[in-house]
Amino acid sequence: MKKSKILSLIMTMIMVCTLFISTQGVAKASDAPECVDGSYLTNNDSSEVTVGSMSRGVYLKSGSSTITKVGPGKIGAGGNTVGQKSVSKITVDVKVERYVNGKWGYYTSWIETNYNSVYVSTSKTLSVPTGYYYRVCCVHYANSDVSDSYTDGIYI
Repeated sequence: MKKSKILSLIMTMIMVCTLFISTQGVAKASDAPECVDGSYLTNNDSSEVTVGSMSRGVYLKSGSSTITKVGPGKIGAGGNTVGQKSVSKITVDVKVERYVNGKWGYYTSWIETNYNSVYVSTSKTLSVPTGYYYRVCCVHYANSDVSDSYTDGIYI
């Protein structure tokens, strides 16, 4: 009789431990930041992403997008494009998006182009309404090669 009580107690302890461990795993999974259209919604102060060349690209080497909190209601946003070599036209098309009602929407944009160059870069400091997530999306052009990059969203 004692053996069955001990066995029952051990089985109960194993079940409680298993339940506790599986509950901890679920709590950690729900703590992960939400991902919307390839960008995580974060409380970080900045986000930067760099992409390499296209698989068959001849002219485009890399490109990056950057967003940074620079003060209350202010962000720094920009991007750059790097060519494999000097190209006739190299461009970075920067778009700032704001997360509203469950989706990313246009906020503002600009384009910077250099000619007969290997590199182009641009950045701006923008005043933005607070209480939203913002991200930067860039399209990188080097002659006929094209690629894009997206930062994570940062909360302002």
